[in-house]
Amino acid sequence: MVSTTKQGIRATEAVRSRREEYAEATHEALVDSASACFFESGFAATSLDHVAQRARVTKGAIYHHFTSKRELFLAVLERQQEHSVGSVTLAGASGSDAWTGIVAAIDAFLDTISDPVYQRLCWVEGPSALGFEEWWSCGERYEIEVIRRLLQRAADAGVLAVDDLDMLAHVLFGAVSAGVLGMVRSHEPTIERQRFRTVMLAVMAGLVRRDRTVRDRISSQGP
Repeated sequence: MVSTTKQGIRATEAVRSRREEYAEATHEALVDSASACFFESGFAATSLDHVAQRARVTKGAIYHHFTSKRELFLAVLERQQEHSVGSVTLAGASGSDAWTGIVAAIDAFLDTISDPVYQRLCWVEGPSALGFEEWWSCGERYEIEVIRRLLQRAADAGVLAVDDLDMLAHVLFGAVSAGVLGMVRSHEPTIERQRFRTVMLAVMAGLVRRDRTVRDRISSQGP
């Protein structure tokens, strides 16, 4: 009797596991499909029928995972942000010191925003699909903490000239957002990217305490 009960439990768990795996696979397929559709056609022109057809599922499967096209777009946006944050965090942590970490993080972010898919989904379609307030809040949720960690490392090393790291992180987030929007709208993105890099590194260099060691480091690794 005990053995039969255990077998029943294992069978139930196996069925549940297969269902969970199928649900996760369907969720990922929908986000993949929606990402491609939103990139190619834009949020407004993309229909859920089109997303379902591309993902090879029924439209009902979309509503099983998402309540609306807007919620589906938010999932697409959040995945893009997670990828960006992961790349920037890894690059920032790889620096041998606070300054090289900052430089590496800025370069990793520039690589991310140079991707046409990321540009369109996050910076072109995002504000119109979600509205400015929610779009901005989404960026803050993912990016403020990354900026804050980079600043904290510099503060811990004793080379940061500003004590209010929370406010500084928000100010830099605003500056970075403005720079990205400039890149996205530019007809010469390569030139705009270099201008953005030069200015951001100059801004960060201005926040660093300028003892001789730091000056030498900035001169060798900076803009």
